[in-house]
Amino acid sequence: MRIFDRMKNRGHEQLIFCLNKPTGLRAIIAIHDTTLGTSVGGTRLMEYEREEDAVIDALRLSEISTFQSASFDSDMGGGAAVLMTQEGQETDEAYFRAFGRFVEGLKGLFVAYPALGTTDRDFRYVRRETSSVVPMEGSHEITAVGVLWGMKACVRELTGKMSLKGLHVAVQGVGDVGQLLVDELVREEARVTVTDVRYDALKVVQDRHPDVKIVRPDEILGLDCFVLSPCAVGRILNDETIPKLKCKVVAGAASDLLEAARHADALKERGILYAPDFVIGGAELYQTEPEFADAPRERLFEEARRVYDVVAEIVTRAKKEGTTPYRIAVAAAARRVGRIRMVRNIMC
Repeated sequence: MRIFDRMKNRGHEQLIFCLNKPTGLRAIIAIHDTTLGTSVGGTRLMEYEREEDAVIDALRLSEISTFQSASFDSDMGGGAAVLMTQEGQETDEAYFRAFGRFVEGLKGLFVAYPALGTTDRDFRYVRRETSSVVPMEGSHEITAVGVLWGMKACVRELTGKMSLKGLHVAVQGVGDVGQLLVDELVREEARVTVTDVRYDALKVVQDRHPDVKIVRPDEILGLDCFVLSPCAVGRILNDETIPKLKCKVVAGAASDLLEAARHADALKERGILYAPDFVIGGAELYQTEPEFADAPRERLFEEARRVYDVVAEIVTRAKKEGTTPYRIAVAAAARRVGRIRMVRNIMC
């Protein structure tokens, strides 16, 4: 694995490996681009069979973080942290405080928040060792509202209506964001089908909404539905899965959905409208923005609805230019970073 070549190709600035033998902590912190500001990113905790896979996740997720910030006029750079675990490994207070010590050692260069596999409780321990963390309590609901409105923008593009009433939406993964998205979809009177590998998560949805249908995890991607909403792990859209899809829209909260950029083109060839994950999941940014630190929740929900405008704009431009929303969004993000980089070169 040629790490420096991978960093160069994606435009990364730093890749930091952190090891604390007593707690078993093995962490990788990737800082993609700090042109817009301090790198801010989620912290993913997963079991990895290969170290290379963890490195790739850190690089890809931090790059996506830059795209997301640039897409929403944010003054934050892109970063990500990946915590590698093994089966049966204990991740206790000491484990997360060790991670916090490494984050503190970066002297504010990277600001972390919980993502897939980590929780607000975990980050209460991280916060005891560093102030370079973002409190994300309540962020899942704001993210879910943003995904809902991004979904509405896609539906309007195809049907001429914003309403999801009667439309079949399949949600893959009903964790924190997925469960709240299901709540929103039920309120919108959509027909909802869900799946998850965890029985407890499915039980929560079933108890809240008895009419929601549950299917096995291996059924969800081939389900005949209007919207497929992936809200679990990434890289599920690839050469093997895309031919199986029977949806008209892919719009979900999961990050890094495309195995490769070319798979956005493959979706377009199938006649499937894909809302770029870093755009439709962008409402989480409002929890990290300093200007919204003391804002009432009503203001945050109002800002979350802006996802509709951002998704609608890139979808409209993509249609006009005969390309994909993904390519439009990536190009727009890169252009903003490039323009601001020229400003940063002015000495003051």
